[in-house]
Amino acid sequence: MFSLGCCCSDASDKNSWSLHDHSTTDGLAQVQEHQAGVRPYAGQVVAQQSVPQTPPVVPQQGAPPVDDGPTARSLTEEEKQAEKARLQGLVNSFAKRAVRGCPCEYIREGVAERVASQYRIDKSLELLSVHNAADPSLQEVSCPIAAIQDIYALVEDGETCFPQEVVKVLRPEERDLLLMVVYKTGDKMFRFCILEETKDSRDIFLECLRILCIYAQSAPGA
Repeated sequence: MFSLGCCCSDASDKNSWSLHDHSTTDGLAQVQEHQAGVRPYAGQVVAQQSVPQTPPVVPQQGAPPVDDGPTARSLTEEEKQAEKARLQGLVNSFAKRAVRGCPCEYIREGVAERVASQYRIDKSLELLSVHNAADPSLQEVSCPIAAIQDIYALVEDGETCFPQEVVKVLRPEERDLLLMVVYKTGDKMFRFCILEETKDSRDIFLECLRILCIYAQSAPGA
């Protein structure tokens, strides 16, 4: 699952990103609650994955100081700026592709049907939708990015987080590519599953949606 946090900025800094090609619209599209293949989600959404606490290492008397490695220190200002530039470039590139449509497979729950599809993000970067590849006018599912509560990856979160009927239709080499988006409409939670093309596209989807969710949820009126 992904976490709505950023390693190079704090809460007061998240609005300092400059995403090119970002425009505003009059409002978010209405979400259809009974879209094909979408099911209510009754699981528990965890905003941030907890990290088990481990006792500190106590060096023996006379032993050299323990090197905690680079993760034990905060990022320097130069490293923060470099990470911001990397993420901005990643999101800009992803957004340009997603506006045109990125290939994936949509898996309809209930019938466990695999549908060649494209996921898209609108030009305002506010709405995520999945469209039938054979007929792009046919929308399988859509949800406001600000409504996304979590995105699960089978390779990271395990089978227990996913509908078994969806997992069963996967070939062994596809298990690393399965994602499940959980979003909220009113007081109800819904989910849908997609299959990315490659491991790289899976990772880019997860990282960029995390950043876009931060922006969407911090926008006025969100």
